[in-house]
Amino acid sequence: MAYGVSDKDRRGGIAIQTNPGVGIEAVAFDLDSTLCFYPLSVEEVLRESLRRTGVPPEVVGELTSAATRYAQLWSEFQTTLEATERIRLHIIERLLRERGTDDLACAKRLSDAYGAVRGETGVRPFSGIVPLLRDLKQRYALGLLTNGPSDMQWEKIRSLGLASLFDAIVVAGDLAIYKPDARAFELLADRLGVPGNAILFVGDSYELDVVGAHRAGMRTAWIRDDGTAPTGDVLPDFEIAGTASLREVLL
Repeated sequence: MAYGVSDKDRRGGIAIQTNPGVGIEAVAFDLDSTLCFYPLSVEEVLRESLRRTGVPPEVVGELTSAATRYAQLWSEFQTTLEATERIRLHIIERLLRERGTDDLACAKRLSDAYGAVRGETGVRPFSGIVPLLRDLKQRYALGLLTNGPSDMQWEKIRSLGLASLFDAIVVAGDLAIYKPDARAFELLADRLGVPGNAILFVGDSYELDVVGAHRAGMRTAWIRDDGTAPTGDVLPDFEIAGTASLREVLL
């Protein structure tokens, strides 16, 4: 059965396939920006951290650019540093150094404030996610594969109350194997006891989720609500405007 997507197949932000659930025994998910979201952006957290510490904004520079750089450094450091607190501190230190400041005490204050703001606001599930997972669980095995440090990702899973809904959970920080490495997806398939070609992986990142899952032989659903196009030759099996839209194609 062909699962390639063409523009004419897209209606209302969803790539419609004929019987897209045929042959699928398990549905696996990315976590961040797929099942849950931060109510505050990186830029908003940086702004509040600066306010709380009294550190002048020019120390990190223009906030939108600083937030973008923070996200870039997070992707870099999360694979080499184990604990969230260490990753965050290294990022803030780098941001300050790139602006010509080597004040480690200032970096520590900002890092601590950033962690406090994130801790206060936490993460939230997207609307309809918990009922969707409960309904999917009646028909499919469910898996979760998330990048990020162990302490932070497991805390998110606990705070969201999602753990009991999954038959297998793989946190990349536990293994030091990160998406898009096919081994992370293969481990999830092994824990689910389902062959890769019978798993649909759902995620918002083309490079990490779609390409990574494809390398492991899985089918893919790409959450694409911003009009971006694939940056490589791998095509998702279908596209959805949001995770809750899976209800329309799998249930």
